Amino acid sequence: MMLRYAGLCLAALCLCAADEPSPPPPETLAPYIAEGAFDPGDFAWMKGRFADADEPTKADVRAIDQWLVQCIESAKVGVRQELAARGYRDAKLETTLVGPLVCRQAFMRPNVDATDTYAVFAQEAAAAVPVAEAYLFAVRVAQEAGGPRGPGLAEQLLARPLAEQVVRTAVSWGEGMAAGAPELTPIAREIVRSRLMGEIAALDTANALWLKDIVAREGWPEVSAVGEKAADEAWLLVQHADHDPVFQLDALLLMEPLVAQREVSPRNFAYLYDRVMLKLAGKQRYATQFTCIDGKWGPQPIEDEAAVDRLRREAQMETLAENVARMDASYGRC
Repeated sequence: MMLRYAGLCLAALCLCAADEPSPPPPETLAPYIAEGAFDPGDFAWMKGRFADADEPTKADVRAIDQWLVQCIESAKVGVRQELAARGYRDAKLETTLVGPLVCRQAFMRPNVDATDTYAVFAQEAAAAVPVAEAYLFAVRVAQEAGGPRGPGLAEQLLARPLAEQVVRTAVSWGEGMAAGAPELTPIAREIVRSRLMGEIAALDTANALWLKDIVAREGWPEVSAVGEKAADEAWLLVQHADHDPVFQLDALLLMEPLVAQREVSPRNFAYLYDRVMLKLAGKQRYATQFTCIDGKWGPQPIEDEAAVDRLRREAQMETLAENVARMDASYGRC
């Protein structure tokens, strides 16, 4: 089934999503913001989330929460306008984080339900933050060392995802693919995980801007032009551009006719289709997108459950049951 498009030229991709002006961040967060990015630092800005905080400190936290909601929701107004112009006038975007990077990063705070006092949390943060920063330093070194081996687009695509993939692996710290990570307490693990998620947001944002510029000038990277592996990496970058649903939709529309020409992997198209349509319509077709259901990995809402395995087979994917088993093995419990 061909995707709808409201008469716009795909070659003229917009290089930035239109959005409402974002509200300024509260003064409490000012020391943690630099050059449009948020660094949680010592996490002292979270002090008001604990029962032992005084009322002014709790008020600071309420101001942060209000700012986060305003920042993300105002950005959604512009995103929905762009999606409506492309024929999708009822985009769900219910759990989609859009808007400036600083807002999305500040949103990724650790869960503090497991502790009652800030003093306990601060002790955990003092131990956890150096672990996260050391890991991210190593990632940056690896990214520089593993940079493009040549000037061509294929070489750049092959190198581009290295950092975000290494950081994503560590998010399941102590489980799944990161089972060998140094042992941390549950609270410290939450702190490290939130810091890594903020870094992922920064990497995904930079990667999407880079790829968007390439696509606007040269079109979608085809297998015959860059090779199968590099084409896969182009897909991976847009697959992770969840903060920019408009770009994801534009890329999906560019990729669709290329599947029949074997210039785009049908598997890659299926994964991006599900990623996009969950945001726009609330359902997926190929059951590639998972969530945590009663402590176990399971697919998000599906258009036609009876047809899933047939559609997955046509897209050169394993059965849904096999995919569930792979998720369990790769990411551990959720």
